[in-house]
Amino acid sequence: MARVVRRLLRVVLALGLAVAMVGLGLNVAMASRLDRIEGAFAGLTDRPPPADGKTVLVVGTRTGGAGPDVPWLSGEQSVEAVMLIEVPPDGLSAEVESLPASSGIRPVVATSSPSTGVGLVEEWSGRRVDHVIAIDWDTFVRLADDNGVDPAYAYGSGPAAQHDFLGRVLEGTLHAELRKQPLNLLQALRTTAAGTAVDDGWSVVELDLMVLSLRNLRSSEITFSMAQPG
Repeated sequence: MARVVRRLLRVVLALGLAVAMVGLGLNVAMASRLDRIEGAFAGLTDRPPPADGKTVLVVGTRTGGAGPDVPWLSGEQSVEAVMLIEVPPDGLSAEVESLPASSGIRPVVATSSPSTGVGLVEEWSGRRVDHVIAIDWDTFVRLADDNGVDPAYAYGSGPAAQHDFLGRVLEGTLHAELRKQPLNLLQALRTTAAGTAVDDGWSVVELDLMVLSLRNLRSSEITFSMAQPG
């Protein structure tokens, strides 16, 4: 009996060590690869009230391109897409909403300070933005390659084509609950972090907690739509 208990303890300790190593790897991957967006909320006043869940402003970029160079990102980056992602408190679903051209937000995001863009998004949508992410669109192409998904995408496409592409990439990346495949989760996070910048108020601990809250998110629970003014 004592031998069985010792073996069980060794298994538990080994599993605990594995989980800890994945967690440490996540922190190292995120901290060392993520760029930061300085002053994403600087000077903003009279903002919409906080809401349950998270509202994240996502700016999809591309290297070079025909548009203006985004002044608050390193390198030559033009805007490919501007979206809001709504995540409820339970993390079991997400809605990706493209901001329409009629909102006038894209050129402001592409040429002004990040806080100016956030302020305009909040004014137009009536929703408080909790965090800002800028992600190189090539990151989605790399995620597609990592997961055996067709990476074909024509830069400059409209929201419908963007939604179709993102849906395919996310279906390939989230083909199983992430909590069951920690190494796949780590690989996806490393790939994503390498092409991503987040607002300077978003700590690695908070990012870890958000990833944890999304561990049961399935691609079938991610919906795509056009954002509406508030």
